[in-house]
Amino acid sequence: MADPTGIEVTDLAMAHAEARRAIEELLQEDPALEHDLIGWSLVVADAAGKSLLSLPIGGSVQSDLASGLTSCLN
Repeated sequence: MADPTGIEVTDLAMAHAEARRAIEELLQEDPALEHDLIGWSLVVADAAGKSLLSLPIGGSVQSDLASGLTSCLN
């Protein structure tokens, strides 16, 4: 489901940090979601809808966020 509002960031590193923060907040609100969302990802896109990066939500997210980062810039 796309976020119709989104947020504006200045670069990809800031987008990654904001996406990670959003995932951490989601899981802090309901830790049981981590198991329920295995296989789901948060996709960061630009204003045109082009995917820039994807971070896993479920599974071992807390320890694997950095290593699970997938760049779609290629």
